[in-house]
Amino acid sequence: MSREIKYTTPDGREITPIWARQWVAALMKLPTQEDRKAAIRDQVPEHLRELVRTMGRNAWEHPSRSKQ
Repeated sequence: MSREIKYTTPDGREITPIWARQWVAALMKLPTQEDRKAAIRDQVPEHLRELVRTMGRNAWEHPSRSKQ
């Protein structure tokens, strides 16, 4: 994955994510799980990887996503 991940701030600016929540928000926009895993491995700072992985899994598996 060569594309740099960007987080869109509430005022519309695109920045490189700094906090784990910003990383998760930006990664959830990627189309496939493989893309998200590659981005976590290649772009998320090492000290945030496990937290981002856990937060992303929790967001993806949240019960509200299964409502129809």
